[in-house]
Order: sequence, then structure tokens, then C-alpha cells
Amino acid sequence: MLTLSGIPKGAEFSEDEARFLSVLRTSLALAMDRGLEENAAMLKKLIEVGQLISSSLEMDMVIEYTLQSLKEVVGAKWCVLGLRDKETGEMVLKVSPGLSKELQGKAERVPAEGTLLGEVLKTARPLIVEDLAKYDRPLRLPYCSKDIRSVAVVPVQARGKTLGTLIVYMPLPNRWEENEVGYLSIIASQVGLAIENAQLYESLQEYYMSVVRALAAALEAKDKYTQGHSLRVARWAKAVAGEMGLSDKEQEMVYIGGLLHDIGKVGVKEDILLKTSGLTPAEQKVIRSHPGVGAKILEPANLPKEVVEAVHYHHEDYGGGGYPEGIAGEKIPLLARIIRVVDSYDAMNSDRPYRRAFSQKWAIEELRRCSGKQFDPAVVEAMKKVLERDESTRT
Repeated sequence: MLTLSGIPKGAEFSEDEARFLSVLRTSLALAMDRGLEENAAMLKKLIEVGQLISSSLEMDMVIEYTLQSLKEVVGAKWCVLGLRDKETGEMVLKVSPGLSKELQGKAERVPAEGTLLGEVLKTARPLIVEDLAKYDRPLRLPYCSKDIRSVAVVPVQARGKTLGTLIVYMPLPNRWEENEVGYLSIIASQVGLAIENAQLYESLQEYYMSVVRALAAALEAKDKYTQGHSLRVARWAKAVAGEMGLSDKEQEMVYIGGLLHDIGKVGVKEDILLKTSGLTPAEQKVIRSHPGVGAKILEPANLPKEVVEAVHYHHEDYGGGGYPEGIAGEKIPLLARIIRVVDSYDAMNSDRPYRRAFSQKWAIEELRRCSGKQFDPAVVEAMKKVLERDESTRT
């Protein structure tokens, strides 16, 4: 009688057979452990990506982290997120690091029709190609490279809508495991929800900002002397920030802060704004409330706190004694210090109900005279260089 192993019942294994079985048992144990480790790694990364997505509304950061995570876990050469352009039907691609410059140029915006991506958009089901060299279907990749041999494409969906595709490329033929495809599908679903939430957030924020801009325009319409003032302050502030070596993001924030710095005056009566004589203490109190009121107006828009702070503190004096809080020096946020200088310069260089505009030369000298008192000396120097450069480009 034989056992399932083919050895007669009661017979002993030979030394070679025993050694083989021992090696086989060890190999199976290692394979099981490796499989558990890989699944554990995938689950850990899945949780990390899910936590990031649920806690962030910054779409670019979510996409970058997701693509990098996919590369690490599944050992992919490239990972690409393709989002469908509603107007053109093309796919706008976000690519993980490592793609050649030549291929990046081809892969920024590609047609979906007749490609693997288009098929996944149509069916909302994953599509796997284990070896492109043996692939004979009419569907193709929207761009190709000799480095690509295997590809997995899964739909990116949110609330029943297919927004795009998540594409993973391998440099060698690859047999895609069911758990790998499942992992990609889960990540794609999470990214889809994150994108939808981010787009909704951006649209709400833009709507709120359009209302705020309308308020700013309405404010300037009340006073012919301040028409264009906010836009000029915004442009000067961005130029000064660039002269001081601030980042593109900081330059954009100070531009927005400059555009909205006087939004708090929207509630100030015209007879105070347009008064040609000195203000009473009560009227001064109303005017001095506008930075705080402006900050409160902007807070619901969830703008960067640097923008709100720039509006809130743009009337603080570098040497102390300004308003609303009387803080001084480095305690005043830098963007507020920049707006303080350019706001004062434009006010001096513009007509007001109670006086005519001063000359540019006089305004620059006044900035220098008050440097270290009202104004940050570094900002004054940067403003002077910007004005000199602007003047030289005109002549």
C-alpha cells in the first residue's frame, strides 16, 4: 500500500529524500513569511495613504505621495495618474519621478480614445497586460517606450463617476497578483474621493474669493481716490517679495494679501472714508478697526494663515506704536511688513481727498526717513530697488 507521497506504508525516507523534504519545508515557510510580509507592507502603505488622503485637501500633495507609495510597494518603474479633461476628453497625466524628459513631453496630455486608458474609462474595470511584447489586441498605450513591458490600469472613481485612471508600469513582463490589483483599485478609489473633495473645496474657495474681490471692487468704487489702489499694492508687494528672495508661494500670498488688505473698510461709512478734514477720535477708532475686520472676513475662506495675518497686521509699525495690536520688529509677519511699505508708498504717490499726490522722489525719501520707525529697513531697500528697476525699464 502506497501513501500519498508514493512511499510504501511503513517505509522510511532515504537520507536524500529527508534532506529534500527539509529544504522544501523551509522554502515553503520562507515563501509564506515573505507573502505575509508583502501583504503587511501593502496594508501598512494602504493605511498611510488613506490617512493622508482623508486629512489633506491639497491635490498635488496627495497625488505625489500616492504615486511614490505605489512605486515602493509594487516595485513599479513608473506610476501615472491620468485625469480626464471634461472639455477635450484628453487625459491630463501626473507622472511619478523617473520618467525621461522626452517621454514626459509626450505624456503631459494624451488622447484616451482607442487606448488602454480609454477602455478602462469606458468599462470602469481594471485592465492588465502581463507582457506588451505578446500583446496583440488593437488597444494601445497612448505613448510607448522600450522600457515598458507590463502595465496595469485601474479606474479612478468617485461616487459612481470615473474621473480618470491609475497606471502602473513594469520594466519586465509581470504576472500581476490578485492582491496587487486589489491594492491598486483601493488606492485609486481613495484618490478619486480625494480629487473630488479637493475640486469641491477649490470651487467653494474660488466662489468665496470672487465674493471677496467683488467686495473689494465695491469698496474702491465708493472712493474715486482709491480706485486701483489694491491692485497696485498687490503688484508692488509681489515685486518686493521677489526682490527679497521670497519663494513663489510667498510672492503669491503677499499678492493676495495686498489685493485684499483694505477689505475691512467695506463697512466704513463713506463720510469717514471721504472726509477732507481731520478725523475725530471716534472716527479714527472706526478706521483702525479695518485690519481686524478684514481678517475676520477672510478667515472663512480658509486662506493660508500668512495671507490673513498680512491683512491683520499691515498697519503695525516696525518700531512699535501701530495698530491693531502695537507689536513691533520681527514679531510683525514679514508679508505684513511688505504690505505696510508698499501701501504707504502708493498712498503717498496718489491723490487723496485732503491732499494732492506727492512726487515719487518725495515718497521714497519719506520711506527712508521712517525706515526703522514705521517701516522695516530691509523692505524699504527692496522697494527702492524695485522702483529704480521699474524706472529704468520705462526709459
